[in-house]
Amino acid sequence: MLKSVLAVVDNGDAAAPFLRAVAGFAEARGAHLEVAVLTPAPMTSPALAPFGAVYVPEVVLMGDDAANVAQVKDALKDCDSPRDVFGFHDDVAWLAGDLRRSRQVADIIVMGALETWATPWLRRRVAQTLIRASGTPLLILPGDADITRVHRAILGWTPSPEATRALHTLIQLAEPGAAIDIVTVGDTLHQCEREKDAHAEVKRHLSRHGFAAEGHWIVNAVNPPAETLTLYAKEQKADLVVIGGFAHSRVRDIVLGGVTRDFVEASTVPILIVG
Repeated sequence: MLKSVLAVVDNGDAAAPFLRAVAGFAEARGAHLEVAVLTPAPMTSPALAPFGAVYVPEVVLMGDDAANVAQVKDALKDCDSPRDVFGFHDDVAWLAGDLRRSRQVADIIVMGALETWATPWLRRRVAQTLIRASGTPLLILPGDADITRVHRAILGWTPSPEATRALHTLIQLAEPGAAIDIVTVGDTLHQCEREKDAHAEVKRHLSRHGFAAEGHWIVNAVNPPAETLTLYAKEQKADLVVIGGFAHSRVRDIVLGGVTRDFVEASTVPILIVG
């Protein structure tokens, strides 16, 4: 059961449709919404981030922070869900770390798609940091996607601790009796069928929770797995895709695995990533 939702944005203008969508998501679940508004110090161009910072006095940056928070509050003024809006301001290179160190505790963290952010590099860095270091599922909503109810979901499955945690999180989010497809994408049929026993166990577990679960293997050696899962989700008219977030390097927590990175960079369906 979700009772605390944390949304992260860096503006209230381009992010306005996303903010209204996440407010609806929180309201539908009877959850309290918190919005963290990140305000980076001025840069010569957002495309140069994390470089190109322009020094301004702290008092000026505090004013920019307050204006950004006010813009977000204005975007949410017609929403009924209980909420708190607060800001962080710093050099763009440090904001993701500032958010992590604030130890905001929530049941789920929600971010918008690339077009809802004024500084794309900041979005990428925040997502990477949250997936690897927050211990909280990250939901990425494209545009103004509506997932107030999850009646059909796709679970991208490759056996791992992250995938198992993703399974448990999906059980909390999906509606009773929801249809859940357990999908493994591989280059060959043999590669997919190696997960046959794991699929059967996941299917049994979901069935015990009352879900209509089915296993599927998709052989595709041409397209990236993230693209294949996205196309399958659209064909099935799924409300949500769920995957376990994976990092190739355990030393550097900002280096994400390819599938996770692809979903973060270009998500056109609602995607839940559990690290």
